[in-house]
Amino acid sequence: MFRRKPASLKDKMLARGGGLADATASSVKRFSDRGPGKLDGYAAGVLGLGIVNWVSMSLFNFDLVKAVAGRKSVSGRTAYGLLSLSALYGAVRGAQKASR
Repeated sequence: MFRRKPASLKDKMLARGGGLADATASSVKRFSDRGPGKLDGYAAGVLGLGIVNWVSMSLFNFDLVKAVAGRKSVSGRTAYGLLSLSALYGAVRGAQKASR
């Protein structure tokens, strides 16, 4: 009549000391506490070049990417694509760091 409710996986883990949950939490904390990696450095470098290009466009009306890569070239499109991807990565990474 008064049966016990079967223990959930979470309850079983907590009863055993939460070893898996603690290990997962500590690995997440380690990942979030570590410094910037290689990808962060590459993204920052590309964003720096993008900043230089935007400053040269706004002050001197000179497009640095077009001057180096040529007009409507694959390398120019690649440069702008990398710039947009690094900006997106920086925004997502910044939001992750700000939420912690």
